[in-house]
Amino acid sequence: MLHTVRWIAFILAVLLLIISPYLPTGVPGLLVIIAALSIWFRTAEKWLSIALGFIGVLGLIGILPVFVLYAAILIVTTKELVFSLTGGKTIEYALSFICALLITAFVMEYLGEQSWLSAVVGATVCVLLHSILGSQRNATAIELVVVALVMLLIEDLEYEAAFPLVGTAVVIAFGFSYFAYRLKTADIPGLFSAALVGVILIVFAGISWFLIMLAFFILGAVATRYQMDYKRSLHVEEAKGGARGYVNVFANGLVSVCAAIGYGVTQHPVFIAAYLGSVATAAADTVAGEIGVCSGKPRLITTLQPVPEGTNGGVSFLGEVAGLFGAIFISACGVLLGVADFSLFVAAMIGGFIGTNLDSLLGELFENKHMWGNAGTNFLATLGGAIITAVLWAILSFFTG
Repeated sequence: MLHTVRWIAFILAVLLLIISPYLPTGVPGLLVIIAALSIWFRTAEKWLSIALGFIGVLGLIGILPVFVLYAAILIVTTKELVFSLTGGKTIEYALSFICALLITAFVMEYLGEQSWLSAVVGATVCVLLHSILGSQRNATAIELVVVALVMLLIEDLEYEAAFPLVGTAVVIAFGFSYFAYRLKTADIPGLFSAALVGVILIVFAGISWFLIMLAFFILGAVATRYQMDYKRSLHVEEAKGGARGYVNVFANGLVSVCAAIGYGVTQHPVFIAAYLGSVATAAADTVAGEIGVCSGKPRLITTLQPVPEGTNGGVSFLGEVAGLFGAIFISACGVLLGVADFSLFVAAMIGGFIGTNLDSLLGELFENKHMWGNAGTNFLATLGGAIITAVLWAILSFFTG
């Protein structure tokens, strides 16, 4: 029955797309609502019908553009059809992404749209969510709503990104992400989340920003593998052999992505400071944690009492030195790649070092009390590092003219 619903949804979306240029405003959304009601009464797919009805209402009242309405439906149904026909092997993730892009290109051509960034982000988010949610009952409904809303967000930014730029970003970001997957430093969700981050960085801010993030990834991978056998003996090694998943990617990269988008839209240099500060914090924290844990008993950052290795909030002299090196490394990359000047270098170095200690403090005060997990600590630490760096840069810029 579910396969039948997928085919019906796909065919209906194509038919509605064909007649949409001849329909008054809002009518395409109304037709999607009618289709959702039909699915509600004729099948057991209640969540899918609710999701269709939701985006149909957004289309009816003019919030969701016709392009996003139909593209979202076709991206999700195309992905569902590919996985249902091929059995869900690893290669099908790439095939689903490619087919989703092709069908979205057809939608753009037919409607006279040029929204390649929305298409790429929508297709990537769809496959990423599938890799996370798998065969959960309401997975398709979640994918449909999230893809539509994310594409709407990209459209509302009104950021001009031509096909050559977006295409180059896809090749570079997915190329490096696939390489990381083959090296077992990222799993499938990590691959697509890292590629999504890479595409956004390149499109909104440029290849240099992506290379800074790549430098962090390489540094983190090297640090993770440092004395791995010893870490295993202490049971403090990264899960899955250090392969990064989507939670790790977004916890460490969400602030950076927001900074890149902010810079792309406004061109204000404060977003450069925020970006370097967030990446420097993530790098400093990763290196400090992975190397510092091998230096013997750490001390709790709040009381300086000895604690077992791997304890949240534990710090050591070697870890602090390693963290400072990580912050300096990322800041120096910013200078070498022409992204930062000396004032930004100093601000990011200090902000990143403070950020990694903020991570330890948050881990002790909140994570150890189970108020949130490690991802929450990482996100808040990178946010703090970004803000501190931006403030320091503003102060330095004021006094240096």
